[in-house]
Amino acid sequence: MRLGATPPNNGGGAATLLPSAGMLIVPGLHVGDMTRGGRAYLIVDGTVCVLIDTGAPDGTLGAGQLIESAQRQPFEVRLIVLTHGHAGHAGNAAGLRELTGAPVACSRSDATALAEPARPQRTGLIGRLRGVEPLEPVHVDRILEPGERIDMAGGIEVIGAPGHSPGSLAFHLLGPDVLCLGDAASVERGRVVSPPERHCADPAGALVTAEALAAVAARVVAPGHGFPSIDGRMPKRNVR
Repeated sequence: MRLGATPPNNGGGAATLLPSAGMLIVPGLHVGDMTRGGRAYLIVDGTVCVLIDTGAPDGTLGAGQLIESAQRQPFEVRLIVLTHGHAGHAGNAAGLRELTGAPVACSRSDATALAEPARPQRTGLIGRLRGVEPLEPVHVDRILEPGERIDMAGGIEVIGAPGHSPGSLAFHLLGPDVLCLGDAASVERGRVVSPPERHCADPAGALVTAEALAAVAARVVAPGHGFPSIDGRMPKRNVR
């Protein structure tokens, strides 16, 4: 099935497309299609929303359009959780905290790094031509610990996922039964696999993490780049 046409409703929560700014993957889970950098996901549970990751710096445009495409209002976002503190995923955390009034939550090591983000290095010809926007400092309101459960939007289990970065987290969204990976693992042909070694602070640790995440029973696996798999199946569409 190609993403771009409305799939049939088979009664099992099949994916349905919304406007191009975002897509409804399964009931209760929307994914942004206009964020820069990594994917942003929005959990919707009645009038309570939780935003997972924020994309690369774009003035909150991509995540804001995701919220709008889900027919929600910014004030309905009650929590912003970050899989890790890299600019491609936490790049709009400060702006979205201000826009929505929602607290930001992440691991302890990422909270420390986000409070005083390092200046980006413009290395290589492409990097110098494109430029790299500095990450705005983020006030993190809540420190997340592996093993805890966030009692919001149907429940969110926090999973320690080091390897890509020391403080990486994954989230099991119990309501829609979704495993959000961030960059802790990738999805290939519907399978959870370790991310490329060149993108990992600790490749051996990333492999252990990927194996642990692959063992999590979840209907939907939602990576930080590309498209989610549903029941082990991948959509046919170009990915970022």
